[in-house]
Amino acid sequence: MAQVGGRRARWGVLACMALTTALAAAGCGSSSATPAKTYITPPPGPASGGPTPAIDGVVISSSAPDNSWTVTFMKPVVSGIPDAVAGKINDAITAKVGGYIQTFSGGSLPAVAAGGVPNTLQGDYTTGLASPSIISLRFSLLTTLSGSSHLTAESGSINFWVYTGATISLSDLFTDQNAALSTISNQAHTALAASLGSSLTWSGSASSLSFFDAWAMTKAGLEFTWAQGKIAGDSAGSPSVILAWSSIKSIINASGPAGEFVR
Repeated sequence: MAQVGGRRARWGVLACMALTTALAAAGCGSSSATPAKTYITPPPGPASGGPTPAIDGVVISSSAPDNSWTVTFMKPVVSGIPDAVAGKINDAITAKVGGYIQTFSGGSLPAVAAGGVPNTLQGDYTTGLASPSIISLRFSLLTTLSGSSHLTAESGSINFWVYTGATISLSDLFTDQNAALSTISNQAHTALAASLGSSLTWSGSASSLSFFDAWAMTKAGLEFTWAQGKIAGDSAGSPSVILAWSSIKSIINASGPAGEFVR
């Protein structure tokens, strides 16, 4: 069974220092450099007895010296687990958020007319799962270009093993990537077609798992979200779908990050 929905970001405003300083401070002093990814599979079996991570939001804010853009981003900060692991996770989050901001601020943004409103990025996060074994975070990004009142919604995510702090890729969840691509494409398309009707523009085919790049693990199932306009008309916002673990059990690696949901 699949669930279909969407979400909107929440916003807050907090004045901070310049972008680089703000990102480092919000990450508890961690570096904004993108860390090398290491995928380590812990021994099979669900986690038990370990600490549950705490996730708090810190708002970072910055703007261009020439007023061409502004950024407000609610960044997650993880604590409540061993410092070395929390530090590794927060480094990766800092790099992820910094990447979103750099993509926006370094892009081809329209010029701001005299007295006009700058190009704006508002970023936020929500938690899909925070357990002794898994942290799954969703990101929502709302962009408004100068001279336009139209918001463009995009989505992202990042997922971690709490055991080691290693970042999890979507392919780590599956026993066979080709089988997984076929299964999740078919199930997601069926659910979205039922919910969105003629607004759905996606044919149901995908050439690689990168099509499902905004994903999260939840207790209910594996969740996918798409940017506004990517798979449906703009009026659909950022469509999302949750594939129940029971419906995708055949493609899940029982010794991988999602194994605890299908045993």
